[in-house]
Amino acid sequence: MNRVSVVPVPANRVARRRERTRQEILAAAIRVLADKGFHDTKIADIAAAADVGVGTFYLHFPTKDALFDAVVDETATRLKATVDAARAGARDPVEQLHAANAAFCRFARDNREVFRVVFGHPAAYSEVIARAQALFAADIAENVREGVAIGVFAALPADVVAQAMVGMATQILSWWTEHGSVSMETLEETITTLMLRGLNPVGGKGADHA
Repeated sequence: MNRVSVVPVPANRVARRRERTRQEILAAAIRVLADKGFHDTKIADIAAAADVGVGTFYLHFPTKDALFDAVVDETATRLKATVDAARAGARDPVEQLHAANAAFCRFARDNREVFRVVFGHPAAYSEVIARAQALFAADIAENVREGVAIGVFAALPADVVAQAMVGMATQILSWWTEHGSVSMETLEETITTLMLRGLNPVGGKGADHA
């Protein structure tokens, strides 16, 4: 009797396949959530959009909330990397603010559906959204402290300013994802002008940059 040998699938191939399926579920979830909203979306809707069984969905995400948290985490990670790269080439706090806002706006434009899904909810809706916003607030607060130290920003509480800036930017861009009647260039200029004018010390160095 001939023995049939079973060649094991390499673990790295299994891991790649699993990650590919996970990414397909995440991509499908973004489309469905953007169309139906969180409360009206069922796990079966997401599984069907990803062309996988409901059982496969549960292999990757135990609940719909867990999936949403993963969408937020993945989006926040990509957005922060984009903003960090833009800020890295800036020479001073004012240029950093310009660069960060430009990158933030470009990300919203290029990832409109996911931006609406993630930032279209109030921060209180999910702790993970609050954590994502806190990442950006921490960077902004550092940026503000540097600007205050060299006199280009008004001596305002950096943490308070950071919360105001993050709230304003995410709210304006979330509104844009639903309407889109204003150009991204106009949004970027408006957000940056509001931030810099609000931070501009009267008669200070920042006036020349705003």
